[in-house]
Parts: sequence; structure tokens; C-alpha cells
Amino acid sequence: MSTEQMGTYEKIYFALWELGQRYGNFVQFRVIGRSHDDRMIPMLEIGKGDTCIICLSGVESGDRNLPEYLLSIAKDYCRSYESNWTIGESYEVRKLLDKVRICMIPMLNPDSYEICEYGYGAIHNPIHRQMLKMQDRPVEEYECNARGIDLRRNFPTNYYQRKRVNQEPASENETRALISIFQEYSSLGLLTFSYSRGKIVYCRQEKGFAYNQKNYRLARHLQKCSGYRLEKGIAGGARVKKAGAKPEMGSPEQFYAEVIRQPSLAIEIPEYRKDDMEELRLIPLEYLYSLNSGILANA
Repeated sequence: MSTEQMGTYEKIYFALWELGQRYGNFVQFRVIGRSHDDRMIPMLEIGKGDTCIICLSGVESGDRNLPEYLLSIAKDYCRSYESNWTIGESYEVRKLLDKVRICMIPMLNPDSYEICEYGYGAIHNPIHRQMLKMQDRPVEEYECNARGIDLRRNFPTNYYQRKRVNQEPASENETRALISIFQEYSSLGLLTFSYSRGKIVYCRQEKGFAYNQKNYRLARHLQKCSGYRLEKGIAGGARVKKAGAKPEMGSPEQFYAEVIRQPSLAIEIPEYRKDDMEELRLIPLEYLYSLNSGILANA
């Protein structure tokens, strides 16, 4: 079966694998873990730097086309690196990625995407499949993994609160896979991508003045690049409807900020510009450019 005939998950997985094969001298493909329905979670490393930044999407199916956009961006970066091209007015891709490489994880939650593509029947595990069908939730509104757990609320942050029985922090395969990458790699930042109203949300730490200042300065650079609004806090705040609720409870962005203590930024793409992704292509490069320009020197 050709990749054009496969579903979203398979197309993205094999396209990433092919990039690793074609550009093997500066690109590495790896599987970072498996979902609860036993689907492999792919990651692509681009560049030769000793440190990296992590670009993440596909935490929930509400991200829709963003995994495919990140795949397209990865292809652009690979071609530009190989040909020593410049993207935009000043982003020298090879020069940037020889200092700090990019680790792209376009689809952390493949089970959710398969559900949106094919319905609950796409889940292989009969117990999980039946439990999901019993929820009577439209597949287009489903955003959790195969076990019905919201991954954006599953990371062991300082203020994590268990919402249901057996939902312990880091209970899910997908969560543990991402945490292992955070711990294994020497990284200088996390950029997560989702749809919202066009804003850049930067995480803050209690009693972390130096960290907060560093994160704010980087967020300001990305704001100038994208034209989005700047907001402190954490991604997903608009989805938290209970008064006084803490949207950072259990989020990957807040976990990264607390444990890795490097800049953690949520890039929320505006819905009305979801078919115009030029700014998305420039945001990771602007982040690298800001790092190389010494923005962190005095942080």
C-alpha cells in the first residue's frame, strides 16, 4: 500500500522514516515509545548540534492538520540544510542546526488520530474499544488516548490532581515516552503547537525569577516573528471552564518548565489562519536564532 492510500498516522510515520533514510548524514529517525493501542510514536532529529529544542504536536486530535504541517516543515528544513539554503530573510538553516538540532514529535497521540480518521473501530484492543463506544461521544470530538485519558492533564506537575480512579500522573504510555525524551536529551526549550486564537503562552515558575525572565524574552522574540498575542500561564487555559481551575495541572509544558527548567512555550495557531502556515515554519528557526544571538547569555 502506498503512503498516499494510508491514514494520517501511517503517512506521517513512514514519511518521517523516509526522511531519516534519505538525509541520514544529518537526520535521525527513531521510535520513542508505543501508544496504549501499540502504535509506534515517531520522532525526527534534524541537525548536528550537541543540544536540541523539542517541537511537539498531535497531543490530541483537536490539533488536526498540525502533525502534517510539522512534517512539511521538517521536509523544508532537510532540503534547506542539504542545499545550504536560507529560509525567510535571514535564517541560515545549516548554520543554525549545526549548533542546536531540532527534535520533532509531530504525533504524540496516534490512537486519537486513528479514531478521528476511522472511528472507534480503529482501536485494536477489544476492551478499550468497547469502553470508548460506551461513552457515546462523537468521534470528531474525541481528544484522549485509547484508554480515554487526556494526555494534556497526565504529566506529574507540582499541582497535579487526579480526576478519576486509576488516573495516576504519568499513567499513560504516551506520557512516559515524552518524559523519557525530556530526561534523555540535553534540550534548550520545548515548543508545543496547537490551535486556538493566535497566541504564544510562556510558562512561569513560582520563585523562578531568572527562568521567567529568560522565558519571557524568548517569547517576545517569537511574538515579533509571528504577530501572535503574548500571554503568561500555560496552554489550554481557554479549555478550563471551572472557575479558579489551574490549566497547568498535568500539562507537558508545565512539567517541562518545572523539571527541565528550560523555556517552555505553547504556540497556539489561530483557527482562521490554519491554512497559512508560513509563520509556523519560521517560529522554530526564530527560536534557534534567538539562542544563537546570545539572548540567554545574561539569563
